[in-house]
Amino acid sequence: MYEFSKTEQDYLKAIYQIQEKTNGLVGITELANYLKVAAPSATEMIKRLAKKGLVDHKKYYGVSLKTDGYQEARFIVKSHRIWETFLVEQAGYQIDEVHEEAENLEHASSRKLVERLYALMDFPKADPHGSEIPADRFWESSVIEINLSQGEIGHRYEVITISDEIGEFLMDLTLGQPKFITVIKILPDGSVIVKLDDETRFLIPNFQKTDWELKYYSH
Repeated sequence: MYEFSKTEQDYLKAIYQIQEKTNGLVGITELANYLKVAAPSATEMIKRLAKKGLVDHKKYYGVSLKTDGYQEARFIVKSHRIWETFLVEQAGYQIDEVHEEAENLEHASSRKLVERLYALMDFPKADPHGSEIPADRFWESSVIEINLSQGEIGHRYEVITISDEIGEFLMDLTLGQPKFITVIKILPDGSVIVKLDDETRFLIPNFQKTDWELKYYSH
């Protein structure tokens, strides 16, 4: 697996995005104009990418992505669109504010982080601009499902489902179904004190522990 520079990722993403619209080879001049660089600079970078086996360059005709280059381009596109979605839905950004932020974040994000954000937001199909978010998975982990009776102190778990009884219990506490809980303490009678991400804490009786279905990642 290659390590990619920001510039290499930008070129691969640009080729991918142009091909999304044209379905053909991408000319060097077209690519240079798209990236706002000089044609000789674009030619040198394409030679570099071709040497790494990431693109196929047919002189005088244009360039296309090979398998590894295509996969890296898809990842960067996904990273960008996931970040735009996160910034609008979770961070309160306006749609016209997110592009530049996402341009920086897309290169700084690991595959693990991007896929965790993707799962956290329940696998969105499109970004705020309506562009499709690639569904390809670029990082896999072992997802383990348990109920609260198997929870460990200090561990943070994603809540999958809760029983109707627990739902009513949380409503009485003016809480909705939480997305994540952290086990704080297990009392001698088997009841559990948990906290939410906003630091709200509450006690779950022992007999209700099996009514919480949770999951966590082994990595």
